[in-house]
Amino acid sequence: MEKISVIIPVYNDEEYLAQCLDSVLRQTYSNLEIILVDDGSTDSTPELCEKYREKYANIRILHKKNGGVGSSRNAGLEMATGEYVLFVDHDDLLSETHIEELYKLLKKNDADIAVGNFNHFIEEKRAYGIWLKEDDYFEKTYTPEEWFTVEYETVPYNMSIIFAVPWAKLYKKSLFENIVYPINARV
Repeated sequence: MEKISVIIPVYNDEEYLAQCLDSVLRQTYSNLEIILVDDGSTDSTPELCEKYREKYANIRILHKKNGGVGSSRNAGLEMATGEYVLFVDHDDLLSETHIEELYKLLKKNDADIAVGNFNHFIEEKRAYGIWLKEDDYFEKTYTPEEWFTVEYETVPYNMSIIFAVPWAKLYKKSLFENIVYPINARV
């Protein structure tokens, strides 16, 4: 079973981080290296990260000076030892088979990236802003050229959002050999 590095940038995330980490730790794909990059948090996030590291041998932590989410992702990539990389935001919740399903799709299609989708829950409204039903599921292999023709489609699959975000994707780590995230942008 190949190792997957799960990179989670964190900054003042004490409210949602435990739920996020628990969802990653419950994955059916078990060969995971979980990398928490604490971007200079000033709340109890660093202590929460340390509690998880003490309990789980596959969690690694970097506490660094605040530099933004791009610099945190870059730092996580430098630490990653897996053959594959998955980015997770601190407030994300993954279904138990999320990583396994992306891995199987990537291998089945001999792809460089496997892309998933998401539901969006709006806490303040206690309602979903985006909800995909099981009937919405589809598999398709795109060349880069084909992907660019559908990247701005929004109905019903959120293609424009999924195209632009780093999460909900499993990447071959080798794709990042000469690529870094911008450190002056919110990505």
